[in-house]
Amino acid sequence: MLLLYLVFVIIPFIAFSYYIYKSVLALINEKQKRNEFFSCLKSENKQHAAFENFANKYEVEKYALYLKAIRNIKVDYKTNILDDINKETNEDDKENDQQIDSILDDIYNDREYAEQNVIGNPQSSWMRKLPNADIIKLKVMLLKKTILFLPICNKVFHDKNKKSKLYNNYYIDDNMSRDLDIQCDHFLEEFNFIIYEANCIADKWGETIISDAYRIFHHNKIKMNEEKKKKEEQQSLLKKQKQKEKKLKEETEKANLLADQIIDEENAKKKKKKSK
Repeated sequence: MLLLYLVFVIIPFIAFSYYIYKSVLALINEKQKRNEFFSCLKSENKQHAAFENFANKYEVEKYALYLKAIRNIKVDYKTNILDDINKETNEDDKENDQQIDSILDDIYNDREYAEQNVIGNPQSSWMRKLPNADIIKLKVMLLKKTILFLPICNKVFHDKNKKSKLYNNYYIDDNMSRDLDIQCDHFLEEFNFIIYEANCIADKWGETIISDAYRIFHHNKIKMNEEKKKKEEQQSLLKKQKQKEKKLKEETEKANLLADQIIDEENAKKKKKKSK
């Protein structure tokens, strides 16, 4: 009877509970994947925001170089774009967002400049007319832009294959699927435009700019991880030092307390002897 109860009640119940548990875990896991996938496409994403911020500054500074080289007009938009080339974000830049947006509006309304930037033969680009110092500045800015773009681009196209799974499991609908395709197309367009602009600045640079940027990005990532590890080790050592000092202090206090107690006992004995 006990065996039948075990076979037909207990074991099926355990199996059913395990199935429910695994299903809930799978649901949570898919939800996390979906949220990760969408977060990398949202404009409020930290990496995306850093890229957009720098890309806007890049367009402003590129326009300033154009005005100087082609129209002989010198302007300083004070974007401080190259203050720290290894820095991803700058909190002070938020104060200049409105000013940059206003300048971008002027740039987009400049028809002559737009005509100069129509995609064509890179060798006939106005960028080839820049003096050597400005070419170097433009190359550094475009390289930085590419470095900031790489982690976003890698994430998007790495996760693109997850879209069909999310779609098949009804986590995203047709509209969301189309939006994701549009986003991926936008990133691919940006990717190709970076290569084109690199070729405009220097012959065949478009062939190596992505690999150049990736090497720097990878180097910076390793350096950042090493610094993070070093900081964690220093914090750990500091914590151990504080714990050691605390323990030493407690032991010293106990020793002093014991010494005082012994002295008090000795004094009490002496007084007792004198009283006799």
